[in-house]
Amino acid sequence: MSYLIAKSDDGRDIAVPLREPLEIGRSDKDFTVVVRTRGDTVSLGVTDATVSKTHARIYPESGKLMLMDLGSKNGTLLNNNPLPGAQPGRESKPVEIGENSNIKFGYNTIVRIALGEKTITPEEWGKIQRSSP
Repeated sequence: MSYLIAKSDDGRDIAVPLREPLEIGRSDKDFTVVVRTRGDTVSLGVTDATVSKTHARIYPESGKLMLMDLGSKNGTLLNNNPLPGAQPGRESKPVEIGENSNIKFGYNTIVRIALGEKTITPEEWGKIQRSSP
């Protein structure tokens, strides 16, 4: 099983299984970053006003895990690189997510993708935080 893993504002790791397409965005009520799947919403425990209400989508396609920005105002980075074709108000082209990719939504929210059963160590989280622009 693959996971999207976020470090919450209080330091906990929040892991969301990547079993089906999901959408990352902001809660309708406040600036809490959430993951939406079919009928379910999971809080990542992160508050970030730079994440759009409908920010990005992660989904499986032909055995690969894909990422696209949904026209967010502040963009999405995959391993510190902007997604191809991304512009505010316009969807990006889909890109493949590789093992241990990090994704940055807006200016502050960073998640890690773990493919398969790999777990993320505190040292790896430190590297993610230090490598972010």
